[in-house]
Amino acid sequence: MRLKVDYLLVGTGIAPLLAAQRLTQRGDSVVIINPDPDFFLENSELPLDLLSFETTNTDLNQRFQNNLPETVYKDLIPEFPGALEMSREENESSIQEYQVESAPWIRFRHRLWIAPPRSKSQDKMESLYLRALDLGWKPKWLEGVSLAKRFPGFAARHLEERDVEGWSGFLGPRFGDVDVGRYRTGLLEYVREKLGREKILTNTHLIDASLKGARVQGQSGPPSFIEVNRAILQFWTPKLERVFRQCLEKHAPRMVSVFDQAVVRQLWEEWDLLSRDPVSSHVVAHFESMRMWSFGEGPPPLGGYSRIKLMRRESSSALLGDQSFQEVFKLVFGFMGWERFTVRSMAPRIFYRWNETTPFEYDSEGLRTLIIQGCDGPLHWIARQVRKAIDGV
Repeated sequence: MRLKVDYLLVGTGIAPLLAAQRLTQRGDSVVIINPDPDFFLENSELPLDLLSFETTNTDLNQRFQNNLPETVYKDLIPEFPGALEMSREENESSIQEYQVESAPWIRFRHRLWIAPPRSKSQDKMESLYLRALDLGWKPKWLEGVSLAKRFPGFAARHLEERDVEGWSGFLGPRFGDVDVGRYRTGLLEYVREKLGREKILTNTHLIDASLKGARVQGQSGPPSFIEVNRAILQFWTPKLERVFRQCLEKHAPRMVSVFDQAVVRQLWEEWDLLSRDPVSSHVVAHFESMRMWSFGEGPPPLGGYSRIKLMRRESSSALLGDQSFQEVFKLVFGFMGWERFTVRSMAPRIFYRWNETTPFEYDSEGLRTLIIQGCDGPLHWIARQVRKAIDGV
């Protein structure tokens, strides 16, 4: 096989699909190669911003603005080939009907920050509340039972046996989050139909590049040559860190330290829990190192979904340690009042937090090569970063 294209895209997540859509819209030809056989299931895309505020100088107003449902919609719609549905009402008497049944759904959800009494996190939470109040975001302060009832998955059974009166928190603005699975599936199907299967290659590796193009190796058979007229675009995600680091060490060793200085790695545990009762689909809760929300595909049934996503940030390199179980049990049994819970799955998630988002560029045997970062995390942030990078190519 011998192909001739303007750009060769290398990536395992949704970023190369977004880039392919953007480039073909302006008339460029592309080929996508994916080292994984999983059809772009990178699993480093998030439906929402986990909103970790590590420093007090975070531009809180801009961060909130970036996560408004209308902003999420504007970030995601340019490259998506169909409709994006939006749900606005919290007190729906019936299931909201889709105009397009299989469309991704942008949900409107309040953010709820809570803290136990006499804890270090309470001071941080109160500081965040005051900053949001000063910025005019109208946070609502809550305590005790009124706070607990807004928490997704909270059980009112045996409430008198649990000490929730000392807990405090606030209800923040409504932010947007998107159905990542439906968005990825719709985009992949469209791009694959638009380019043709011969131009989306999975289980394929980039062997080397030269002024005339690149050689790639599939799962079997001899290597193929792709003539690249303009550039190779590599989309840096956790799965490809080792591969791209090897490329840098070979072609631009000085840039390895630049990358290390530009990124902070975050390790999270992703718990998938099953609730015995329906869970409110209108709130995302923040409790110390954990984020919790209900999830499912399509519009929620009456009462909400029965599955809960719990994301816990791990400050060390030890997953599922004693501290992990203590924090989860404290929240689920001590505060939420569950008598038992079922864990459907638990998986580690690595995310990058970049302090430098300008693509890094080097020559690979005379062929222009760009590494585009910011391709993991909240899906609408990825779309924004890819669009910015492609428009600058």
